[in-house]
Amino acid sequence: MVQTAIVLIDLLPFLLFALTWLGIAAFLRLKKKQSFVSLLFFAIFSIYLYKVLDYTLFQFQSLLLLKYFMPDLMLNGQAESMNLIPLATLTSADVKTSLLNIVLMIPFGFGLPFVASFRMKKAAMIGALFSVGIELLQFVTGLMAKTTFRIADVNDVIFNTLGVVIGYILFIGFMHICRRLFSNQTIAANSIVRYIAERPQVDR
Repeated sequence: MVQTAIVLIDLLPFLLFALTWLGIAAFLRLKKKQSFVSLLFFAIFSIYLYKVLDYTLFQFQSLLLLKYFMPDLMLNGQAESMNLIPLATLTSADVKTSLLNIVLMIPFGFGLPFVASFRMKKAAMIGALFSVGIELLQFVTGLMAKTTFRIADVNDVIFNTLGVVIGYILFIGFMHICRRLFSNQTIAANSIVRYIAERPQVDR
């Protein structure tokens, strides 16, 4: 029974995410008249977002929901659930985790400009809000189960946002390189290359 419940809890986030994606994709295609190329980039970015959520929430924190419904279930978590002191609590052992948080969100900063015409400041703000949302969900699920596998940490938000900024800078560099490499004829002939070359952020 426990194994079946774990499978269902693992499957439920994927199904909800897939249904949400299908609804948004249908809206973008039918109402906003988005091209299939833009939907392709949206799909790639959505897969990345799901993997981030899976790594930060679904793999472990979903078990806490199981404990909420099955109080006798033994989980090897930890009682501490939140840190609101920025940077001061960092130790040398936290350096690896901080670097991983940066790396985790670099694709966010790189990929978001391909699905929305946001400049760096707005992209960083959205990345920070996304990170805050993850930390809040980690805290809430830990509070519900009175144990946690992921500590909600303000430092994660800081380094995640730094990763978004780095990713956006890489996007700008990538755009300049693409525009120099591809000729106007190549851009006109290939819809994917044209979509990339016509991203408006570097023209503002």
